[in-house]
Amino acid sequence: MSIYKEKNRKTKELIQTSFIKILENKTFESITVGDIAKQAQINRGTFYLHFIDKFDLLDQIEQQLFADLGNRIDELQSNYSSTHTFEKEQEQLAATLFSAIKIQSPLLKIFLSDHGRAGFHLRFRAAFSEKVRLNLEKNESFKATLEVPMEYFLSFITSAFLGLIEQWVQNDLDKTPQEMTTLYINIISFIQQTNTKKV
Repeated sequence: MSIYKEKNRKTKELIQTSFIKILENKTFESITVGDIAKQAQINRGTFYLHFIDKFDLLDQIEQQLFADLGNRIDELQSNYSSTHTFEKEQEQLAATLFSAIKIQSPLLKIFLSDHGRAGFHLRFRAAFSEKVRLNLEKNESFKATLEVPMEYFLSFITSAFLGLIEQWVQNDLDKTPQEMTTLYINIISFIQQTNTKKV
């Protein structure tokens, strides 16, 4: 990497971290480019060399967050086979995903708070749902045995999982990633057992 590109990368990271720092104490709507430039100790012109405006800055941070978590979802879904083997096969992969959430939790906590941009949880859910859908559609066995419309299945799974994540973050990560994995699997297992008893 050239010195110029490395300098640009570091400046961009500085702007992003400065913005997140401000976002801890101010709402997104009240933050100005001037605030960000002052925190980063750069001029406004430097900011505009890297971002169109504060919306572009936030969009890029969100997209990177979704991409990072999406890579973990790829790992989680790659070995998915069926509901009968899900608990045993997915435990470690689920723990990996929750570990990724733990790493990103400071950012998630801000974005999910009143300081974040309105609608973050909806954008998060949409990105999460699309990633899960793309992975599940690769699994022919899953598609052949699914007895409900895919969009309803995705709505349930993503809402349930993201609900756990949001609660966990709000609880200041009161459980370990492994404990969250066990909790998630136990909930899914409970639902499956309940449905089996009804049948």
